[in-house]
Amino acid sequence: MRLAIILTFIFESFIVSGQTLPQTYEFAEALYSQKSYQSAVEAYKRILFFDSTSQYSKAIYPKIANSLFETGKYQEASDYYDLAFFSEENDSLKTYFMLKKASSNLILRQYDYAQIELLNLPDSLSENFKIQKNFLESILFFAKGEFENSKDNFNKIIPDQGKVETIFKKNKKIDKISPKKAKIMSMIIPGLGQLYAGDIKNGLNSLILTGGLFALGINSAINNGFLDAAISVLPWFQRYYQGGFNKAEIITKAKIDKKRFQIFNQLLDEVNKTGFKPI
Repeated sequence: MRLAIILTFIFESFIVSGQTLPQTYEFAEALYSQKSYQSAVEAYKRILFFDSTSQYSKAIYPKIANSLFETGKYQEASDYYDLAFFSEENDSLKTYFMLKKASSNLILRQYDYAQIELLNLPDSLSENFKIQKNFLESILFFAKGEFENSKDNFNKIIPDQGKVETIFKKNKKIDKISPKKAKIMSMIIPGLGQLYAGDIKNGLNSLILTGGLFALGINSAINNGFLDAAISVLPWFQRYYQGGFNKAEIITKAKIDKKRFQIFNQLLDEVNKTGFKPI
């Protein structure tokens, strides 16, 4: 694998027709400024490979990280923000890299890693960095289900705190929806859990199907005997009955996730109204 990477770099170096490192760097910078991020990453990596003195590393690491972030390669972007952090001496830039790494980890749903980055931020931050930190923490706490902490952080960004309170009151109502309750309801009466979750179509299908199989089983038992009914109908009834109450739980969880997502989007809409822009 490493040999293939080396050969690729060597091949690419011939393509640039013997460009010097400064020329290649200028070419990479032009790609970056034109937002040709994937091509810029390839050019920057070529420089790093041939830069034996590491004179370009400090300037290149952040741009590779930003380019990877823009192209949705968040795990690799996180790694390069790390490299940028350790090669930088400026405290403000180091804070920026930590915030971007936390953003990458949030997108990757690596919440514990994101929280570590945010906890490691300096106590003294500029006003802009404070707001950025509050924004990321509001998302982090919401994703982890720590809604009071999330509300506190959204209140630091959104001036209309009454609006924030109203949105989180709606969010609290979602807690009353119980996947376990839906499962138990469908155990008692097939389809009832799906109806509870608002899935009328699947609820009626489950009720009709399992009800029909139950009636068929009773009829078969009366006419052909219990053993015949157990062999011919019971396996089908058990399959759809068990599948029904398990599906009721899954559907209810999906309903909760959908409602949480709607609440989260409402909060983001309020943030957008303030003119706030994530870094």
